[in-house]
Amino acid sequence: MPTYVEAVNQIYELPKFTSKHSFEEGRMFLDKLGAPDKKFKIIHVAGTNGKGSVCAYMESILMHAGYKTGCFISPHLVDCRERIRINGCMCSEEAFLRAYEKIDALGKKLFVPTFFEYLFFMAMLIFEEEKPDIVILETGLGGRLDATNLVSDKLAGIITSIGLDHTEYLGDTVESIASEKAGIAALGRPLIYWDDTPGASVISDAANRRQSVEIALSKSVISDVHRDNRGIDFCLRYKYDSYICPHVSTQALYQVENAALAVCSLVNIPEFEGHITEDDILEGLRGMTWPGRMEELEPGIFLDGAHNEAAFTAFLGSVREDGALRRLLIFGCMRDKDYRSEIGLLAGSGLFEKAVAVSIDSARAESCDVIADTFEEMNMPVIRARDAKEALDIARDHVKNKDSYAYIAGSLYLAGEVKGLI
Repeated sequence: MPTYVEAVNQIYELPKFTSKHSFEEGRMFLDKLGAPDKKFKIIHVAGTNGKGSVCAYMESILMHAGYKTGCFISPHLVDCRERIRINGCMCSEEAFLRAYEKIDALGKKLFVPTFFEYLFFMAMLIFEEEKPDIVILETGLGGRLDATNLVSDKLAGIITSIGLDHTEYLGDTVESIASEKAGIAALGRPLIYWDDTPGASVISDAANRRQSVEIALSKSVISDVHRDNRGIDFCLRYKYDSYICPHVSTQALYQVENAALAVCSLVNIPEFEGHITEDDILEGLRGMTWPGRMEELEPGIFLDGAHNEAAFTAFLGSVREDGALRRLLIFGCMRDKDYRSEIGLLAGSGLFEKAVAVSIDSARAESCDVIADTFEEMNMPVIRARDAKEALDIARDHVKNKDSYAYIAGSLYLAGEVKGLI
């Protein structure tokens, strides 16, 4: 048996010699594993931004309500096992290795799954072993042809915000992207989304076409949002006659919408009617912290996984309210992202006095020199950092000054590197 590190390294090698398989091939692979997905009650979450947070808020609420949960998310920040969670904790190395060996053996007989397919199939086996009451699946890319959409049934589909990302795979309009995300809609099951999300009409059409129970939520259910250094308080009308005033332990204003979507989704899933109390909701939201989402790593140093234009718009909304006098931005990104638009948005905000360009340790990463040149084109002062460690040291020096904050953003891979350093 390989060690955990050896197994992870072998999974990381997969993109070099395999490619995505057809939906029919994926379903066949699952069936050869014994169709573990047919043994779970599944909630499916798709969207451009906020998927992981919505999954985590639902997971926390369900745990407070006494449910045993399984959760499959991506990407991870530091450890590959973060993607496969049981009751809010990543799976054990032993469970990971048992699942790896079964997928490895079947792959030699059928076909070698892709990186994402491999981990998804492993998650299905680990959940089969652990027997959670509810499994929450976050899509990797899109929805319609995503490996997670191989599951045979689900309690509900949830779509978070829609924006332009992964356009080379999903299309270059919000409508085409929304259409791919809405592919998670299931016959007779709720499809839940915000009614003002870009591409909402396309999602509605998909729900009708697939004969789903369409639930389009209005953000007017959210009111009285107040942020301080403890977190954010807000009011939520989660049913037509039911109000609560939750607290979320974050400085990220965009998490209010994610928390609200998690709550409104759960109360609209018939399976949970009468089984989730207001106290479960309040304590579940209060107790959830999600790494890499406006996370305060050290006093005055915040880490956010924003990596597309829509996410940066939300990110800037939180930065704008922080009360800091001087702000430093540390930015690293992947070469295949529309980083020129993102840098234009960040530089044009006027919120940062200086940027630090950093190269992420990945073959896909853009160099710090190209990033720095782009900031300079946007008339923003910039420092070049050789790696994440040097960038973090610059951030630590910056926040020694009174009322000074440093923000690290641009990629979840950068977030993972910085988390690993700390």
